[in-house]
Amino acid sequence: MKEYGQKIHRIELPVPFPLKTMNVYLIDQEPITLVDTGIKTDTSFQVLEDSLRRLGYGIEDVRRILITHGHLDHYGQAKRISALSGAEVFIHVEEYRRIRSIAQFRRQVASVLVQNGTPKDSVNKTIEYMKSAQQWAEPLDDVHFLNEGDEISFKNMVLRPIHCPGHSPGLLCFYLEEKGILISGDHLLKEISPNPIINPLQKGVGSRNTSLKQYLHSIRKIKDLEVSLVLPGHGEPIRDFKAALEKILHHHEQRLATVLSILSRGEKTAYDISRVLFPDTKSFEVFLGVSEVLGHLSILLEEGKISLRSRNGIDYYSIRDTRP
Repeated sequence: MKEYGQKIHRIELPVPFPLKTMNVYLIDQEPITLVDTGIKTDTSFQVLEDSLRRLGYGIEDVRRILITHGHLDHYGQAKRISALSGAEVFIHVEEYRRIRSIAQFRRQVASVLVQNGTPKDSVNKTIEYMKSAQQWAEPLDDVHFLNEGDEISFKNMVLRPIHCPGHSPGLLCFYLEEKGILISGDHLLKEISPNPIINPLQKGVGSRNTSLKQYLHSIRKIKDLEVSLVLPGHGEPIRDFKAALEKILHHHEQRLATVLSILSRGEKTAYDISRVLFPDTKSFEVFLGVSEVLGHLSILLEEGKISLRSRNGIDYYSIRDTRP
């Protein structure tokens, strides 16, 4: 547990994912506020409760919960905390819709995976994992919607939500301008480049997946902010904000070139490409791999560098033939 800017405390909670932990932030100023909540497990709840106690608080003292985005590890135990404390829950409307449409989301994920050449066994394992993982979150009911332009007031400071779609369509960062602190959720992470996950509820998803394009726009959108400290959803803080943004942009420039290089060897599906880039992925990670590849393919299609052909319900990509 670490303190930033005298009023913001980082609490690490365990998650059953490769990243091992996620960060919840307690804002120690009235009204007492949590940013994100962790997953719904007894262990996660106990760690949160113990951490709050060391800061002189109990669950019942939480008055407000801000959700950066609607992934299980970020909202999973919000409903339980709210029920015990009476805390109001704030979230972007796009994330609320996603949470409330989880069954439709799974069906669409299966459809996208099949359309992009994923073997049936891998599709089934992905969907079964998604169903099982839902035990780690309770659906949100009574919420308030937040968007860019709103102000989140405390006794002596104001947080400003910034809408940064990409990793998730309604992801919000929270900016404390007076301290130069950005609570980034999964929009910025120190050790890895966040995955711009496709939104299967978006019309025309697949070859027209816009998540990566949105993500890169959201990275550029925040580049002029005065930020001295980024507090991410996983891992350690980021102290060189500009370098972190440049690293992400460079990563995706390289990945676009790599995808083109893979296609230079012949026609491939998004799944085929994902296996070259991420050969060790399994279960839900297969979807993440295909999702990232589709983002790059969508940009390359838009730039006119590749072509798309569908055969028997499967999408195939190839280098565009520019010969007259």
